[in-house]
Amino acid sequence: MKNNRINLRLLYALSSIILVSNGLHAMTEKKQFEKAIKALEKQTNRNVKRLLKTNSCENCNLQETNLEKAKLEKAKLMEANLAYANLKGANLKGADLTGADLAGADLAGADLTGADLTRADLTMATGMTDEDVINSGAILDKNTTLPSGKKYSN
Repeated sequence: MKNNRINLRLLYALSSIILVSNGLHAMTEKKQFEKAIKALEKQTNRNVKRLLKTNSCENCNLQETNLEKAKLEKAKLMEANLAYANLKGANLKGADLTGADLAGADLAGADLTGADLTRADLTMATGMTDEDVINSGAILDKNTTLPSGKKYSN
């Protein structure tokens, strides 16, 4: 009986150690995750500053950024990640958005006249319908994905 109590106490102590160890591991993972998020936010902020200063941010991450009413005429944004970005009222006239990810972006009132959207992905973009994008004066090709998720066909 005494051995059973000792074994139970030992088992309880070991399980407590394992739980504490797992908790510390989870806390470490959470801290690493938070650190990675902060680094990503910092890089995104640098990308926004670069874009607004140089009118160019090719192949960069601008995901979920607020570019409402931004003056991005003739901006070079090839292969940029603009997923879920706020582009309400942005001037994108003549911008090169070739291969850009605009999935879920808010394009309400954005001026896409002459913007190159070849190979761009506008899946679930808001503020514009497929028809709005097609009639916007933007350059589209068979690899442009419209807000509905359908490929453009002329």
